[in-house]
Amino acid sequence: MRPAPTAHRTTSACPAHRVRQITEERAPWDGVGQWTSRRVARLWRTDEGWQVDGADRNGRWYPCDHLPAVPSLEEALTVLDDPRHAFWG
Repeated sequence: MRPAPTAHRTTSACPAHRVRQITEERAPWDGVGQWTSRRVARLWRTDEGWQVDGADRNGRWYPCDHLPAVPSLEEALTVLDDPRHAFWG
């Protein structure tokens, strides 16, 4: 069972030590039915730093080659506020 009154929320899952997955979960627009979940981004640690992958509309990952690796996870999270709205639509 999910918590009630929020319209949507963002969560971070950690499927592996070097990978962080960002998802968005939304309540049904009419308040009836199941919440929906959508992949937003995957942050993964390489020898060069944190890389970012985006998710397409089918939830498949694609590399964000235009974004350089950054040294900290905090910096990688700020990339999600991309002015092109690549992650949040």
